[in-house]
Amino acid sequence: MPIRYISAVCGAILLAFAASASAAAGPINVHVRIEGGKRTLVSERTVTLADAPVVKDGNPDHGCPGQSALGALQQGSEGAWDGSYSEGLGYFVSAIKGEKPSGNDFFDLWINHKEATAGFCDEMLKTADSVLIFRQTCVYDPTTQQCPDEIAPLGVRSPVLLKRGKRADLTVVSYKPTGKASPEAGATVFANGKKLGKTDKHGQISVAGTKPGKVKVYATENGYAKSEVDTILIRK
Repeated sequence: MPIRYISAVCGAILLAFAASASAAAGPINVHVRIEGGKRTLVSERTVTLADAPVVKDGNPDHGCPGQSALGALQQGSEGAWDGSYSEGLGYFVSAIKGEKPSGNDFFDLWINHKEATAGFCDEMLKTADSVLIFRQTCVYDPTTQQCPDEIAPLGVRSPVLLKRGKRADLTVVSYKPTGKASPEAGATVFANGKKLGKTDKHGQISVAGTKPGKVKVYATENGYAKSEVDTILIRK
């Protein structure tokens, strides 16, 4: 065998070994929240994802990367989900925390305020990614033979700090699958679990700093997935 051929083979082996070593990623921390049709199934939390595969049905050949969206679901729900595995597609998530969508409904996956373009197994995550899973209502159109998404998630943009006795605007937005945010009028805003009011045509509502402490705010609206819970710190 020519020496140059042996060198090429050895070089290829070394490159493959290096690529394999670099692919073994260390643990990453991501944020995950899961919303059902009428209740929050998993409040937002930070989970640590290892590189070990996730296997739901006991078949080691049916493993998905531990740092995929499925890994976030596994850790966030503490394994309280069900699904079936298909070659080339991975797991289809059929139930979470006892909630099982019926008809054409399904669990939708969004990452960093954008709808995922791949399935739970194939959508790989990075450190600090924000994963949202929510029950999506889908009305099948026999004419187009499509099942368009009808529910979009809400988001809140609130002041981080607010002095006692002062007021500031909180804005509620709704997200398009592409990540584009638009002000959402008529959304109901809650502060520490109590109804604060509805947003105006600009998607805004005024909040007041009544006493020092932390105020948890979030927004809801019919036909939308509940927003994240944001925190306003009120200081003297």
